[in-house]
Amino acid sequence: MEFYIGWSHSDAVFCDYFPQCPVLISAIPDNRGGVKRYKNKPSKLILDCGSVFYVKQKIRPPLKEVFDIQLSILEDCEKKTNVQMVHFDEPLLNKSSLSERFMAIERTLFNAYEYFNIFHKYNLPKSVQAMGVIQGYDQASIEFSAYELIKMGYKKFGIGSLLFRHQTQQIEMIRRAADVVGPSNLHVFGVTGIPQLSAMVDIGVSSFDSTRPTMAAAFFQVFYSRPFRTFFLSESRAKPTSPRLENPLNCECPVCENDAKQILVPSPREYMKLRSIHNYYHLLRTFNDILENNKRRSEHVVSNVLRTGN
Repeated sequence: MEFYIGWSHSDAVFCDYFPQCPVLISAIPDNRGGVKRYKNKPSKLILDCGSVFYVKQKIRPPLKEVFDIQLSILEDCEKKTNVQMVHFDEPLLNKSSLSERFMAIERTLFNAYEYFNIFHKYNLPKSVQAMGVIQGYDQASIEFSAYELIKMGYKKFGIGSLLFRHQTQQIEMIRRAADVVGPSNLHVFGVTGIPQLSAMVDIGVSSFDSTRPTMAAAFFQVFYSRPFRTFFLSESRAKPTSPRLENPLNCECPVCENDAKQILVPSPREYMKLRSIHNYYHLLRTFNDILENNKRRSEHVVSNVLRTGN
């Protein structure tokens, strides 16, 4: 299971600090040419369609226009880069009625079909694959969406529209999608709660993405791990009872090894970027700890079975 950091043109370049860092980039106009600034190009990349951005715009771009932005970003990457390109989907986040939700699912599947045809007209390397987006509001609609994408020929899948749902429901929907398409073929968009991460590791999904380190940094929050916890800078407007951080704690991230006090400087944006690098280090560390604990539990179960057999 892998952690893809969500990146946009104004964010810190995580690959410059963590060379093996998988990255998710949305195909929006401002992100064109952004990868050219990377000292270390990503070895694994998801080119999202940017639907959450476009759904807020008055006019949606044609599907081919979004595909062309994806191609322009792809051209700036190394030829050996492992890439998954996501078709243009219709998020369910603002859909309240049943008819609106069903129409969004239908639109997502129609776009998936059109995108798959366009994708295969280009002679892209085998390291580049198309990813189908599973949209659903309950178990049955998730199953319907997933099976339709399989019929179209998709091999890689992502499940979206999980934000603002209770963690129990998020886990149930992820598990159902994994049951249909296979956990090793499933990416989870934007779910990064610690309980959800533990559940996704147990399920065995392929990957997930997050912009949480950057968003938290922008709102004057600092992460630390072992155990995972969040502090607010003293300048934050958070509730007075929220835990505050006056001085940096012991940390071995690339930023703190240079000057730990930088993460406590609220602005300008360059300090926010450094804070996001620090936050990424601790969220990644927490995720790796979950992976390691899961591996140990699995090994313990196997050893107990072998002892019982003897």
